[in-house]
Amino acid sequence: MSDLNLLRYYARLEPLGVGETIKTALPHIAERLFTSHRHARNLLNQMQQLEWLSWSPKVGRNQRSALVLNLTLSDLKSQLASKRILQGKYELALTILDNDQKAFGRLLQSTSGATLREGLLHIQLTYKRSFERLVPHQLQRSSERYLLRQIYCCLVSSDSEGHLAPELAHHWQCDDNGLQWTFYLRPGLTFHNGAPIDADSIVSLFAKLSTLPNYRSELTHLVSVSSPLTNKVVFEFSKPDLGFGGLVSDVKYAIQPTSQVNNANHFTIVGSGAFEVREHQDDRLCLQAFDRYYGCRALTDQVTIWKLNEKELTGRQIQTNQPGVETGNGCQYQLSRTNISHSHPNTQQSRIEDGCMFILYNQATEKALDEKQRRYLSSLLNPKCVYHQLELNQTLFGCEEAQNILPLWRSVLRPQVSQATLPKNINIAVYDYNALNHCAFAVKDILAKMGIKAKINTYSYRQLNELAQASQLKESLVITNINLDDNRHSSAFYNLYTNPVLHYCIGQQAKQWLVNSLEQIREHTPLTQYLDAIEPIASTFIHQYWLTPLFHHRQTLRFHGVLNNVELTNWGWPDIKNVWSTD
Repeated sequence: MSDLNLLRYYARLEPLGVGETIKTALPHIAERLFTSHRHARNLLNQMQQLEWLSWSPKVGRNQRSALVLNLTLSDLKSQLASKRILQGKYELALTILDNDQKAFGRLLQSTSGATLREGLLHIQLTYKRSFERLVPHQLQRSSERYLLRQIYCCLVSSDSEGHLAPELAHHWQCDDNGLQWTFYLRPGLTFHNGAPIDADSIVSLFAKLSTLPNYRSELTHLVSVSSPLTNKVVFEFSKPDLGFGGLVSDVKYAIQPTSQVNNANHFTIVGSGAFEVREHQDDRLCLQAFDRYYGCRALTDQVTIWKLNEKELTGRQIQTNQPGVETGNGCQYQLSRTNISHSHPNTQQSRIEDGCMFILYNQATEKALDEKQRRYLSSLLNPKCVYHQLELNQTLFGCEEAQNILPLWRSVLRPQVSQATLPKNINIAVYDYNALNHCAFAVKDILAKMGIKAKINTYSYRQLNELAQASQLKESLVITNINLDDNRHSSAFYNLYTNPVLHYCIGQQAKQWLVNSLEQIREHTPLTQYLDAIEPIASTFIHQYWLTPLFHHRQTLRFHGVLNNVELTNWGWPDIKNVWSTD
């Protein structure tokens, strides 16, 4: 008999009491189970073999046998549901739990990790929110950009030092003047739906992208894209662009079918990378390895990421970029580039993100603070003060105090400033990211101690950017962040070059200076030197009191012996392509 049928019989016994010796006779058990004496005896023996109960029958008339139930019905259901989850039978597990979503979530946490199912390696993770439509041409948050890297490929990739590497293009070249880039595609490339990836599909895609508002400024110097051969794509520019290879290494320029570049809201998508999307719903995302991936096929066969309420995300086997996880006891820390195959089973990887949380002073609003007020407020809302307030609020998260936008850039020290009269009311804009919200409330509490009433308006990430693009962002302070991707030289450049919130808040004159300065870099500076060239520009934001840097987030990946040789990626997620099991 299956364990699920046995469960129905066990449910009839549980009211007798769990963990206590019950003196009873077989006829009474058979009556409670609504079955014959013989069948009741078989059921008890099967349950005893499964260690659900202990049954010690006594021989003889009027002899009472001893029965001990070992599990509550709730514990038994959890045990059976966990077994189904490990088998990938999620709907059946939920049915066993009587559709109790909280209990289901707790089991998802406890079963996170890598498991083998019929010889296939499956990774199960949990995350605090649903994922938006996973297409490169729409504005995306950090976790979505991580997933785009798994689902799509670019023409080339760019490492942390700004060196290009082949992806869909196996060779590329830039002419001496920086006015022409040529890419040569690998033969036999296909999208996930089997459609070919050739030069014509690349030309068509870039023709479409260049018409979109969020691509226009980046491609305004692009004169033409042509395909003289089926595997050859040529980009012509009106101005030199020595770093164009870095631009097309960004997830924003991942290769997708041109027909997919539209405003459709459906989650069915076609990619070109190591994983294809098998299922995307509000409560889960399922990925499957793409066997015709151009490179080494992913070691992982399937990945399922479940949405769970963030309050239920404690004590997981795998944690990704969660506040405070670096303070856990009994864990070792390792940098993401170290080999961890022989590490202690309780292991953490931790890294400081290439990015920054900061306060922007909105100079485009009617209630903009003047320079003297910005200087004074910057001295009050410095990282040390905000950090202390986070401690008082008991909302401290994994972070380090920032003295510049990127942790690798030199600290910008500001002199002491004289006191200035500040407005009695200040509005603060923030998008719905926990760390930023904690910072916003810390700032609010600091201002309250000075008699200033602050109001926090929380938007979605997309809403905040759309308000800036429409010149409708009215709050005096904006608490936001910049996070670089794995192509960090190019990512740093375009985070400043096309950031609508930043551009709007610093004002039109400063924006024009910023764009002109960056375009000079693009025309004359190789990609490998972008970060050095950008540093003085970024430091100017702080010198001019256009923003106040707060913190660099500490990204942490914790796992307890469930993943081998896993690395922490730039986005704070595990490197799922290279997870493997020795079992």
